[in-house]
Amino acid sequence: MKTGEDMLGWLRTRRSVRAFRPEPVGREVLERVMQAATTAPSNTNRQPWRFTVVTSANQRRAIATAVRERAEEMKEIIRRGHHAEDFGNYGDFFHEPLESAAAIVVPQYREYPDLIANLLESGGANPKDFHTASAMQAELCSTSAACMTLLLQAHAEGLGACWMAGPMIGKDRISALLDLREPWRMVGAIALGWPAEAPQVQPRKGLDRVVTWFEDAPGEDTP
Repeated sequence: MKTGEDMLGWLRTRRSVRAFRPEPVGREVLERVMQAATTAPSNTNRQPWRFTVVTSANQRRAIATAVRERAEEMKEIIRRGHHAEDFGNYGDFFHEPLESAAAIVVPQYREYPDLIANLLESGGANPKDFHTASAMQAELCSTSAACMTLLLQAHAEGLGACWMAGPMIGKDRISALLDLREPWRMVGAIALGWPAEAPQVQPRKGLDRVVTWFEDAPGEDTP
């Protein structure tokens, strides 16, 4: 069992890996990674997630091609304007990790009826006057937590992984390739494989920039 300090140190070793060796990842390893994803917390334990795991070489190639072609189309359009340099080769990051990954995981979530909103409406209130679960996109938050536990298990297995929003530009073609249908909604894609690189440590904002504390002043009585 790791101590708190040990765990924090280990978490700091996780990186987003975008280049992978050609060796396949065994099914038993992938199953542990996916089991880890399902341990995440979810609102009212609805577990509103689903995952499509693609190890087929043809399907992986088709997914990467769909994203690359869409990125190239966007790059050509942007080149006509005044922001070609801003976009630059940024679009390459959308597909390059997919091209060398041994597995591509496509997370999905579905929304459920907002029961609190329905109860408020049945009592004669306008649900829009209140902030209920739908205001925080609870199912999307739950699935995002599942993706994070997936990434941590991948790290524990010695795998490299990169969860990307970029592949969403190829959403329509990816959905057709993998038969993803409503009510399921794609949440980017995760490239998985044995790492071919050791990315450098990226700077993190200090706690003084991202955390606000409300604490009792010394000597202040607490209720």
